Amino acid sequence: MRWFFFILFYTILCIDIDEPINLGSGISLPSLEQRDKSEGLQEFTPIKSTIGQSETQFFSFNVNTSSGVGEYYEFLIFLTGNICSQPSNVDANDTSLAVYYSFNSSMFQNFELAQMELFHNGYFQALADVPITSTENQNTVLYIAVRAPQNVDITSTWMYEIGVSQNDLVFQWDDRSWATLVDTDEDSALIVTGNLTSDGDYENVNVSNSRFSLYIYSDEYRHYFDSLNSSWCAIRNGPVLLDPSKLESSFTTRSGGLQQQFHVTGLNSSTRYIAYLVSDFAGKDFGGAVYQPFEFETMDKDACDLIYDLEFCNKVAYAVPNNPSLTKEELRTMYDDRAQALFQNFSKALQQIPCNASQDSVFSPIRTCDDCALSYKNWLCAVTIPRCSTRNITGYVSRDVGNNRNSWIDDNIQPYQEYYEVLPCFNVCEAIVRDCPADFNFVCPKHNDSIKLSYYWGVDGEFPTCNFVGDSFDVTSTAVKLVVNSLLALVVLVHLI
Repeated sequence: MRWFFFILFYTILCIDIDEPINLGSGISLPSLEQRDKSEGLQEFTPIKSTIGQSETQFFSFNVNTSSGVGEYYEFLIFLTGNICSQPSNVDANDTSLAVYYSFNSSMFQNFELAQMELFHNGYFQALADVPITSTENQNTVLYIAVRAPQNVDITSTWMYEIGVSQNDLVFQWDDRSWATLVDTDEDSALIVTGNLTSDGDYENVNVSNSRFSLYIYSDEYRHYFDSLNSSWCAIRNGPVLLDPSKLESSFTTRSGGLQQQFHVTGLNSSTRYIAYLVSDFAGKDFGGAVYQPFEFETMDKDACDLIYDLEFCNKVAYAVPNNPSLTKEELRTMYDDRAQALFQNFSKALQQIPCNASQDSVFSPIRTCDDCALSYKNWLCAVTIPRCSTRNITGYVSRDVGNNRNSWIDDNIQPYQEYYEVLPCFNVCEAIVRDCPADFNFVCPKHNDSIKLSYYWGVDGEFPTCNFVGDSFDVTSTAVKLVVNSLLALVVLVHLI
């Protein structure tokens, strides 16, 4: 993301630059005394300030010509800023704060000598390059001025932050959300970041040192950040409903890579919320990035409970059919223990396969017994622990009281309300056929009418259409509609489906 912005900055600034705003209408230029009182900016240390309408504020940055990013003949200075708050009568398309910058101190008397950028969506970015010939005296200074527009309310103020660095961007924004909803129940939600690492080194991670934070806003503030949605400090300082201190956060490798997960509790049923993920580069006082927000909605009744971080079915993280007499911990343990007990017989059967045989006698040159065991485990967890929803979505199966996926759920969990089951994805069945020895005679249903009895094929939508259990980072979806005109070829793998 950072190199993307570097290239974008450089392309924009080399091609074109906005013309300086006309300083007419009685706006006075700063005096020499005002210029000399400009506030000094330090490397990668943003400064926060409040500016009134029609006011101009002045800053300076001493260039270090012995370090920083540059090539041969120039040094690069990264300028970024955020608007943290602004007058309520400023619309998204209105002229916002303007930033002027130059290595010529005379720009404080004549802004036409400076380059200019406007804040857009609460964010400002620029790249200044310093030729080596301008740094021979080792006292090169970048001069910066921030000017506020006129406003009909003479008491109007903007709060903003500005940061300068010779090495990186102090503030950033990303057009990805970089966080996704795992699932919800009536009063909670589970949200995860994207894959944080690809090297599998998870041993020394500590969530207390994570740079990612999640902010939950009520849906009534859907348009609150329409003109500030790229501002890191606006998201952090807005009318947040639940801030990071009220969320339970941890790391997970459930999907095949390291992710940070956030358990959001204390929500209302059948209610929409807006989630913003932000990252802090070196603590909350040293800049950061904001990602695109996303919306999620809780279920409308308490027929399902959200469970995750199971010991055996460690890939499971979704809402399941519940009973009010059971706590979430009891519910999680009962489902997990049931799947683990069912796995034992298969594990014994797999031990009879020549997993460690020579290349000539091994059951597959590209698959191992470990691959088979993992795929079977994922399939078993998906069909043993049904995913529960209160929404009537195409492909979901309605479950009345006493009519659950299997008799064990009827007798032990005893769900007390009707719900809709999100059927397992068809590719969890395909995986065991692909990964396990032919000795097991595993076969998946071949015709649409038989498939839909036990599985579903996923398509993109607001809500999941099927329940996948496994390493989602490595999965290529088989989201296609299968039409095979043949006789039913179905082996009942266990009595659960």
